[in-house]
Amino acid sequence: MKKMAIFLAAALALYLGVKQYLKHTVVPPFAAFEHPMTTLEEQQVNINDSQSEYYLVSYFQTWCGDCVRELPSIVELSRKVPASKLAIFMISDEPIDKISLFKVRFNAELNFYQSATSLKELGVQVYPTTYLVDRKGRILMSKLEGYDWASEEVVKLVNR
Repeated sequence: MKKMAIFLAAALALYLGVKQYLKHTVVPPFAAFEHPMTTLEEQQVNINDSQSEYYLVSYFQTWCGDCVRELPSIVELSRKVPASKLAIFMISDEPIDKISLFKVRFNAELNFYQSATSLKELGVQVYPTTYLVDRKGRILMSKLEGYDWASEEVVKLVNR
């Protein structure tokens, strides 16, 4: 009986450990097409409003160090690729005033939005969680905890 209890406890611990590991290493399904956002000017928009061929969608938090480190590469990508090819959506669920201060603080010439749905409800557990998708919503790339989005690989992918 004691061995069975130890086995069950070990199995439960393993299950919970694997579940926690996957929660923080697997990119959640992309859900931005179904959820409206609010601009910093408090206008409701949807990702489908953009006519670009591709979308870079980064779910971030203003307190996130990896988000701050990733931001310059996203700004650089926005300079390398025309807006007709790529629309960039920086999305947080924090209050608009916090997002605005973040944008000003890091002098980011990007479009920032407040999600109407909490990022946790969207399955986002790790920041930043960033996707490169096409107009049909097919994920071309997705990364957790930051990436060099201005890399030659990404620029070639978007400019093809």
